Amino acid sequence: MSPTSSDPAGSAAPAVRRVAATSQRLREQRARRRFERTFWMLVASLSVVSAVFLLLGSLQGPKLSSAVVDAARVVEQPGQQLRLFANQPLGAVTAEQVTVTPAADVTVSVQDEVLIVQFEQRLRSATEYVVDVRDVAATSRDATADFVHRFTTPAASLLYLDRGEAVDEVLRAPLDASGRGEVVHAAPGIQHVAPVENVIVVARDAPGGTSVLESVSTDGGAQQLPVPEGVRVDRLVVPPSGTLLGLVLTTVPGAVEEADVPLDRALAVVDLAGPGLVEIVTGLDGAPLTTLDAAFLPDAVSLIVHTFDQTLLRVELGDENLALPVGQMPEMHALSTDGTRVTGADAFGGIVLDLASAVESRLDPSLVDGELAFGGEAILTRTELRVQKVAVADPATGAVRVLLVADDGSGASRVLLRTVDDRGSIGAFTISPNDQYVAVEVTPSVADAVADGRPVNGRPTSVTTIVIDVESGAVVRTLEGFAPHW
Repeated sequence: MSPTSSDPAGSAAPAVRRVAATSQRLREQRARRRFERTFWMLVASLSVVSAVFLLLGSLQGPKLSSAVVDAARVVEQPGQQLRLFANQPLGAVTAEQVTVTPAADVTVSVQDEVLIVQFEQRLRSATEYVVDVRDVAATSRDATADFVHRFTTPAASLLYLDRGEAVDEVLRAPLDASGRGEVVHAAPGIQHVAPVENVIVVARDAPGGTSVLESVSTDGGAQQLPVPEGVRVDRLVVPPSGTLLGLVLTTVPGAVEEADVPLDRALAVVDLAGPGLVEIVTGLDGAPLTTLDAAFLPDAVSLIVHTFDQTLLRVELGDENLALPVGQMPEMHALSTDGTRVTGADAFGGIVLDLASAVESRLDPSLVDGELAFGGEAILTRTELRVQKVAVADPATGAVRVLLVADDGSGASRVLLRTVDDRGSIGAFTISPNDQYVAVEVTPSVADAVADGRPVNGRPTSVTTIVIDVESGAVVRTLEGFAPHW
C-alpha cells in the first residue's frame, strides 16, 4: 500500500531536513568564528612581531654591507680611498672616529650610504690594516654602529739589472720571495733601465760609444725610439706615474760627421703614449739645459733640474716649457720621497732646500755610536727621518769607514748597513715610495772588484743590491745586480 499524507514517515521528512540544515549552518558559523578568531590572533601576533622588529630596528645603527679598496695602489700612491658601503644613508663622520692599525693619517667624508676613508700617505707593503670607524649614525635615527674592515697590502717588488757576459737581464724580484726573480727582458749591452707604466725602457750599447733607446712591452716586443744621431744616454729620469720619461743626452765626439747642435748632458723628454719623439728641453735663453741631475716631481709633468752652473730649476713641461730658478746648490743629492724638498751639499756640509718656500737649511748628521759623522748623500722621507751615507773615523786607528744610517735628527742615528770588515763600498741607494725600504748598491770588496768593461755606466762585476727595512734595519733581499727601481 502506498503512503499517504497522513503517513507518519512522510510527515517527518521535512523536519529532518530542517534539523540537518540548522546543524550545517551552526557548524559553518562555528568554523567561521574559529577562522576569524585564528585570523585575528595571527594578525595580532604579526603586529606584535613587527612592532618588536621596528623597536629593535630603531635601537640599532646602520650596518656595513661591503667595502672596496685597491690594496696595491694604496702602497704606490697617496690619496687612495677605502669605500665602506652601508645599508642606509649615513650622517656625518669625522676623522677622530677612525682608528687605523698600523697608524695612518686619514681624512673622512660621507656620500649618502658610502663612507669614504682617504689615506693621506702611502701604506706599508705586506701589511694587514684594520680600519675601525666608531659610532657611525644613520640620517634617519640616533642609534649608531661600528664599522670594521681588514685588508692586506701586497708585497713590494724591485726591478733591477743583472749584466752577463753576452746577454744582460732585467728582472723583477718580489721582496717576499727568494731567488733572482722573473726575467722581464734580456738583451746585450744594456746601459740603463727605466720602468714607465706598463713598459720597460732600456738604453743599449750602439757603435762608437753611443746609445740606442728601446721601449719593451709586457709581451716582450721591443720598439726603437728615435734619438738624435750620435748621442749617448747618460741618464734615464723615471717619472712617479704617467708616460713622460726624462733623458740626459750627450753627443759623442766622432760618432757623427757634424752635429747641428752638439749636446752636452742635455735634458730631453719623450712621451711614450705619444709618437715617441725625443724632444730637447731648453732654458729661458733657448739653449739646451746642461744637466748634472734631474728628478720628476709628484705631478709627473714637472722636474727639478740641477744645471752645470749649480742652479736648481723647476722645469714645467708643456706646449711651451718653462724653466724657473728655485735656488743654488753646488751638489744635488736627491728629491725627498714626498717631492717637497731637495738635499745636497756645499763647502760646509749637507743642505736642504724647501721647494715651496725656497728656504735653505743645514743638514748636520747625528752621532753614530757616539762618534762624530761626516755626512754624504742623503734622501729625506716625508717625515723627519732621512737615510744617509756617512763617514766615521775610528778613534783608535783613524781609519775611515762608510756607513748607511737612518737619522731622525734626534742626535743619534741607527746603522742600516756596513760592509763586512769595511772592505766594500756603498754606492747609490733609493728609498721605496712608501718610505718602508731602502735598496743599496754594494761592492762587497773594493780590493777584489773587477770592472765589467762597459763603455757606458760601468759597474764592478760583483755589484750587489741589498734591500733593507728602514724601520727594523733587517735585510730583506740580496740580489746580484744594480740599478734598482721600485
